[in-house]
Amino acid sequence: MRALIAGWALLALCASCGGPEVPRPAEGQCASPDVWHWAALASQSLRVERFVVRPLYDLNGSGGANHLAPVTCSDCTAVVSYPDPLRHPGAPKGFERLKQRSFTYDNALVTLVRLSESRHEEARQLLATLAALQTADGAWGFSFNIKGDGFYNAGYVRAGVVSWVLYAMARYTEVTRDRRFVPNMRRAGLWLSGRIDPANGLIRGGAGRWMDGGGRYEPGHIARWASTEHNVDAWFALRLAARVDPQGSWPSAALLRVAIANQLWMPGQGRYARGIEGHKKDPVIALDAAGTWTALHAIAAGQTARAVRALTFVDDRLGAENGGWHTHKPDNKADDRLWFVEGSVARGMALSRLGQRGRARAALTQLAQWGCVRGLPLAYSNRWYRDYPLTPAAAPTAWFVLAAREVMRGEPAFLWRRRLP
Repeated sequence: MRALIAGWALLALCASCGGPEVPRPAEGQCASPDVWHWAALASQSLRVERFVVRPLYDLNGSGGANHLAPVTCSDCTAVVSYPDPLRHPGAPKGFERLKQRSFTYDNALVTLVRLSESRHEEARQLLATLAALQTADGAWGFSFNIKGDGFYNAGYVRAGVVSWVLYAMARYTEVTRDRRFVPNMRRAGLWLSGRIDPANGLIRGGAGRWMDGGGRYEPGHIARWASTEHNVDAWFALRLAARVDPQGSWPSAALLRVAIANQLWMPGQGRYARGIEGHKKDPVIALDAAGTWTALHAIAAGQTARAVRALTFVDDRLGAENGGWHTHKPDNKADDRLWFVEGSVARGMALSRLGQRGRARAALTQLAQWGCVRGLPLAYSNRWYRDYPLTPAAAPTAWFVLAAREVMRGEPAFLWRRRLP
């Protein structure tokens, strides 16, 4: 799970700011929405703008500017991650500065949406920006500004972000047969290969960290821990990359699958750990790591029983009823009233792939209702809470669009497929 701001931790002082609660509609237009109609509207609401090339910089450990190599990009675009940051009241001071911020992960997600819609040129333009922003060692920074201030947090790198970009480029290559991004893919693969922990076979987190609620940046920090979510991301990415580029030197997806199964699964609880450092598991119960994204991984890896157990576990431990909404909080330390919208979308996809289509459709219907009552793009959360803002966001919206194609339209899975053809 990503930290929200990565440099502007504006919600750090807002542990539970609350916000206007909206009950789930029982009547009217939003009570029985046409899910596919709302998914189409959600896709249209994703805001993509031209990426403006100008001098870029990162921060150094003293808070000063570290000027980066010039970027060349002619017809590049980027997604606005939080396009209307002050739509809902209660935002912390300064939050409006996110209106031109673009998160690298969001660009990979929206690339997949456009590929699923056969809008290949738009997908290429998004990936062209990411190709231009790839660092010398093959990684990507966490976020950047689309225009104006040239702050690109290139030193704040997470293995999950690198894996998502790799997956998006591999999917583009597979769908279009255009191999222009294969060199970028190979460099990303080498970066991931260099982060494999010999103690457990998993890919370590990355580099850089924000401390003191986002007030202090340590660009030289090396993460020794391995995130479950990151390794699931990497497994899907490496599996696909090896298929579309069999001549590349890719870390073994098969070995990574074994490491995830042996090191991160917690059989006594029926869920996956949030992560691990060496052989010490992180005890926090995180939604995506414990049983939604990992359920999709388990299904694809042929471990269906684990997927069922993991989904049951997160429903029992992280699920709640709030104003008629069936919500899931991000982890066991969060407020029970908090709904982590992005992290819960994968639950509907996993239920569908397990043959539980009624429950899957119910999950997607609720997301359409959420878009209807709160507007589009989908709000990231149902209340202002640290790292989970009540604001329109690209990430849950893109997940919703991809899930709706699969669950409501019965189309073959486009994201994180069970089997590769």
